[in-house]
Amino acid sequence: MKILYVNPARLSSGLDAIIKGPPLSLISIAAMVPEHDAELFDFKVHKYNEKRFRSLLNQSDIVALTSMTPQISHAFEVAQMAKDHGCITIIGGYQPTLAPEYVAKHHAIDYTVRGEGEHTFRELIDYIDGNKNNNTLRDIDGLSYKNNEGQVLHNKDRELEPNLDNFPMPRRDLLDDKKYIYLGARVAQLETSRGCPYNCKFCCIIKMWRNSDKPLTYRTKSTRRIMQEIYNINWKNDFIFFCEDNFTIKIKRTKEILETIIRSGVSNKIYFSCQSRVDTLYRNPLLIDLMHDAGMRQVFLGIESVHQQSLNAMNKQNTTPDMVRKVVSSLQDRGISIFGGVIIGFPGETKTMVRQNIQFARSLNLTCIQFTPITAFPGTEFYEEMKEKGMLTSNNYKHYNLFHPMMRTEQLTNIEIYRLVAEAYSAYYLSGNWIRLLAKRYCNPFGKFNWMGRNIPRFAKTCIVNGVEMLHNMGMTSSIISKEMREIMARGKAGKPLLLEKSEKSEEKPRPIPIIKKLPSSAKITS
Repeated sequence: MKILYVNPARLSSGLDAIIKGPPLSLISIAAMVPEHDAELFDFKVHKYNEKRFRSLLNQSDIVALTSMTPQISHAFEVAQMAKDHGCITIIGGYQPTLAPEYVAKHHAIDYTVRGEGEHTFRELIDYIDGNKNNNTLRDIDGLSYKNNEGQVLHNKDRELEPNLDNFPMPRRDLLDDKKYIYLGARVAQLETSRGCPYNCKFCCIIKMWRNSDKPLTYRTKSTRRIMQEIYNINWKNDFIFFCEDNFTIKIKRTKEILETIIRSGVSNKIYFSCQSRVDTLYRNPLLIDLMHDAGMRQVFLGIESVHQQSLNAMNKQNTTPDMVRKVVSSLQDRGISIFGGVIIGFPGETKTMVRQNIQFARSLNLTCIQFTPITAFPGTEFYEEMKEKGMLTSNNYKHYNLFHPMMRTEQLTNIEIYRLVAEAYSAYYLSGNWIRLLAKRYCNPFGKFNWMGRNIPRFAKTCIVNGVEMLHNMGMTSSIISKEMREIMARGKAGKPLLLEKSEKSEEKPRPIPIIKKLPSSAKITS
């Protein structure tokens, strides 16, 4: 059979235009059925031509899709096109796992794979391809589907594979590596673990990787397997990104991986990137030296907020703003660039507090930062809590894209959160400081960041030129920065405390909402 693997488009917003990673989930399930012809179409990077795409569908027997929450509307559109050409449709990923009833009942979806998909996908393809094992659909764990009467049936959950080394190597031959650019660098992805041992109520990670009797299931690959995958990656890429939620959860294991990379000499051939936590690196400063020696040149950190009350509520009570500054300084002193994340509108924060978060992020001089409106993903405890409190303002999944707000808080309306997100991007990227910082940091051939030298032209095009143009197209200019934000920025520049005294606060006049020129008419902000 011919299987077409499809990564649907996202609503282009935030930093989507400058961060494009390969769909590791699709090439992982494709490796489970190597006997079938395979082709990948990724809407994020492949030029779409409807006639050519329909020709691809015409040549395919099965269309297998993955979907995050904001992708689901486009995934349904692709599934409908596939059905028009007589294809069987299969969908998996986060959204089908978080909201299986909603996804499985769609008329263009034949089969929905929940949770870890490799074994479920393999058994389903065997069933479709002649059913040599004489299974029934009810025998396939982790599967949802409609019966002859149109009723959605959910089989029991799939137990997680206890040994991730048992999975075959991902089908990297399906990728066009040149098209996947992450902050100006060609990037490959490698997964060294799945799941997370923490239990944050607003996180969907634990909903994706869990056993029904053990919801907090964290599994790792062996160092030997990780090295095999590193050698399997095309080293014409600039970076290998360890794409799990937190590469440094187990310190002993992380050290073993880094030390093995150092001994192998791989760090002289290709760089690495990962996600970590501030508190982990603060408590283990020697880990930062190991990361540098192993070729780690980019790290994602959740900065989140400068307010301790918010950090405590996020289950980051072991992190303080002073720790953030120290860890950021330690990484940047070693020439490691930082991609930071800040939450806009966390419950309990006022507009002034959010603007203090923005200035705190500006003061850290990070290479890149994503400002994310507080989002309650379906299927999480946080979603149910916000729904019960009447805080949800949109059921349109296009608003679950980490840019458009889908909820309000007791302190901020969804419109105010939207304005603050736009103001955050404008204050950070369009005030002039960011471009000057990057020029000074990356254009110095003798500086700590000289590793970036060969990527400067592509970084300038994809991140600076395209990124700034994208922000302008979304209605963002320095003119939307509020008077209060400018005052906080001025205080920060002068080295004064972020918090304004009551007497200094100015009354803010309502500002027009930035117009998102590329936003489809069906995706409107609700009030």
